[in-house]
Amino acid sequence: MKTISTSELRSRTRSLVRTLARGATVALTYRGRKLARILPVKLSNGIEADDPLYGFHRLAEKRAKPLTDREIDGLVYGR
Repeated sequence: MKTISTSELRSRTRSLVRTLARGATVALTYRGRKLARILPVKLSNGIEADDPLYGFHRLAEKRAKPLTDREIDGLVYGR
């Protein structure tokens, strides 16, 4: 998650809008402390930007043996 200060928000609003348009969530800070999260309404593909499964593929190892459906269900649903 990208972090910007309130002063950067005022001076770099256009850049923030582009970041949000790409689907990224941004943390807003005031005097070095987190104040808020700014997030896009929805990505164009309908997936929420902070959906925990959105970046799930990044956790996979390239040379790992593929998981079975049952193993995937266990990871996703805790079964």
